[in-house]
Amino acid sequence: MQIGKNASTTSLNFKKQVVSLFIFILLIGYTSEAQNQIGSESNQFYKVISFGEKIDFGTIDESVTWTIANSAKNIHAAIRGNEINNYSFEEPGEYEINFHENKKHDEECYHPAFEERFKVKVESVRLTFDFSKITFSEKITRGRNYKDLIITVPAKITAKDNSNTKLPAPVMSVAGLGVSFTVEPVEKEIVIGNKTQLLKYKVSGIVDQETYLMFDFYDFNNQVQTYNLHQVIK
Repeated sequence: MQIGKNASTTSLNFKKQVVSLFIFILLIGYTSEAQNQIGSESNQFYKVISFGEKIDFGTIDESVTWTIANSAKNIHAAIRGNEINNYSFEEPGEYEINFHENKKHDEECYHPAFEERFKVKVESVRLTFDFSKITFSEKITRGRNYKDLIITVPAKITAKDNSNTKLPAPVMSVAGLGVSFTVEPVEKEIVIGNKTQLLKYKVSGIVDQETYLMFDFYDFNNQVQTYNLHQVIK
């Protein structure tokens, strides 16, 4: 009888793990879709990044040539194929990217399709969250209605120039199955002169079913840096 009981317990635990994994996969899809919707709201530029960053364009055939230009900063570069992925956009401003494929129309292509000409915007401020030191004022549990849960995360701010002294605090959102959370920054503005700050977010609402949680922190460019809570809320 004991053997049968142990086998039953093992089977139940395995099923719980499978269900938890399924929830986590669904949540990733949900979060990705939400990020895509947010990103599609401002499509004047192919991408908005911070100075000193690179863009991953994927695997590019060596027959492709690129030209990169920032006329205001007198920047002009011509590169080939995958070299585009290693190009660091060091100066703030607007860059025009020209994509040219040196292949015949009947030859196959094995890389993503791009417009022949598109723009990238590079901002003068960079924000990076340190999730290794994130803290929660209370443990998140299922069925509890929170009113003043505080999430604190250190953030490093790097500015290329002194054109901005204050910026609106970046937003944060929480994704999960059965999650009804509203989030607002405790401080509405960030002082750029402080290189490292503790950003605090007030969370209100409830988790009404078993789920994983994903915390999406948006930088000044509306790009997402995600923190996954690797425990099931139950």
